[in-house]
Amino acid sequence: MGSLQKTAVCLLFLSVSSSASDSKLAPFNCSVVKTEYNKTGVISCFGKSKITNMVVKHCDNCNKQNSCLETVINTWIKNDSIEKGRIRLVLQHNVSEVHIQEVKATDQGGYQWHIYSDDGEDTGCATLEIAAPEIEPSLTWNGRKLACLSPTGHPQRQVHWIDGHENNLTGNATLVSEEAEGGLTSLTSTLHETPTLTASKYCCAVLYDVHTKRNKTKCLSADKAVTDYLHFTSTPDQEIPKTTKDQEIPKTMKEHVATILVLIVLVLCCFAAVLYYRHRQRATARGNFADLIKTLLPILRQNEKVEENAPNQEV
Repeated sequence: MGSLQKTAVCLLFLSVSSSASDSKLAPFNCSVVKTEYNKTGVISCFGKSKITNMVVKHCDNCNKQNSCLETVINTWIKNDSIEKGRIRLVLQHNVSEVHIQEVKATDQGGYQWHIYSDDGEDTGCATLEIAAPEIEPSLTWNGRKLACLSPTGHPQRQVHWIDGHENNLTGNATLVSEEAEGGLTSLTSTLHETPTLTASKYCCAVLYDVHTKRNKTKCLSADKAVTDYLHFTSTPDQEIPKTTKDQEIPKTMKEHVATILVLIVLVLCCFAAVLYYRHRQRATARGNFADLIKTLLPILRQNEKVEENAPNQEV
């Protein structure tokens, strides 16, 4: 009897374990959602069985442990919405949706689901990606320093400075970040050098995506006060081309040198022409004087003869 009782207990334990493991086999599929800032985002999970309860937590990253701290939905305690209904649960049989209205930058990240159904339970994680507004930066110049303002956007965006000779000047700038509405940030980058707009132009590029190089850029120069370059696609390596020491002589400098040489040649030619003209004048004056002497000599000789003959005639 003892052995039979042990066998029965083992079978019962295996049956309970099997049923417990089967209760876990209720797979649900969750989606990856992309939405725009201040729009409505919908994260959904669905399966084959009717959903009875669910718990949703907001995470920084689905793959990062201990990053899911905030509980968004918990039907076990009748918590179907938070933030006065801005984030709420819509449950229909085997489909569960979390609606997020007026999406903020802080809503971005992972959403860990724990779903309970009549056939068991399952866990999963869905990711919400938010495209923040890409507003053109603005440049200000007070004659001594340049400042670039990117009013709103994700904190991950970058600000780069480039001059007209493809030199990256970002290392000479300081960046100040301030919190804006909806979890966004306002960035102000100040270039710490005295810009010479007559010699070059200065560009401020706000990089929104490091991988796609998506950005908006504005430039300031002497001939054009503000110029837009909305398709700036330089890679980070290309944005740091050559140092100032290795930089070749700009074409504008070469053009200036050629112009100066042409002016010097013209001045020398004019000076030589003036000298030649004065030499001709002097030569002409000398020739006229010689002709005058030749003309006067016979007359003087005749006068001398007349004076010599005059005393003889008086005698």
